[in-house]
Amino acid sequence: METEVFGVNYERFSVGKKLDKLAKKYHIRSVLEMPAHGAKAMPSIYSIGFAKRVKHIILVNGNPKYASEWEKIGAKERVSWVKQEDICHTRFKDASFDFVWNFAYLPACKEPDLLIDEMSRVSKKYIAIFSVNAGNIGFPIHRMVHKKTGIKWTHGDIRYNNRHFIKKKLQAHGLRVIETGFVDCPVWPDSLGFRDVRLHRMNLDFNKMDWEAPYVDMLKNGSFPIWMKLVYIVERLPLPKFLKSIYAHINYTIAEKVDDI
Repeated sequence: METEVFGVNYERFSVGKKLDKLAKKYHIRSVLEMPAHGAKAMPSIYSIGFAKRVKHIILVNGNPKYASEWEKIGAKERVSWVKQEDICHTRFKDASFDFVWNFAYLPACKEPDLLIDEMSRVSKKYIAIFSVNAGNIGFPIHRMVHKKTGIKWTHGDIRYNNRHFIKKKLQAHGLRVIETGFVDCPVWPDSLGFRDVRLHRMNLDFNKMDWEAPYVDMLKNGSFPIWMKLVYIVERLPLPKFLKSIYAHINYTIAEKVDDI
């Protein structure tokens, strides 16, 4: 059993709040998370922040055993698990979902352009990319740790960790970028790689591990520690993006389909 650490708990807290705000702002009623994996964390619960407002959430290639986490918060009936052999060519109909997104996946995708096209095809309006932020001070340190330990970089194409690159990529696919920003912006640097090295040396499939997510119990009980709330206050300070990027762990880009594509 691997228990998610405090940094992951805060990440889920911050991302959850952002997704809830997006659902309200863009009147989102159906969501497709594709794929619903875990970034060295419990799979199939990144979309849990949508549970309060969204009526139907589809998780592609997630792990149904974590339906228990959705059940804890009374949202099991709102979520479904769907297996797709090729997420770049799915069986979903055109324009099936209000909001199509993934978390920390695009850099590792072997065919990111095809995936973006597929996300756009099955979306009625919005697609979103949430990615580990290359601008964070911890990102180059993480890269260095991989080099020093001789462990191969397994986190994919680092261009897709760059918020400017992601924006241009979505625009190149005929999408209109309507919102960019940061989430999970605590006062400590993003993963420096030491936990990553430990998990790599375990030589396990992280999506098949047994995970415990304390955040879900916090959400269930409506009780979050005071330190988490204080860090979130700091996160919400209206700083310029070039400054916020230094301590933001995750960047996000939201785009919409336009009528002539």
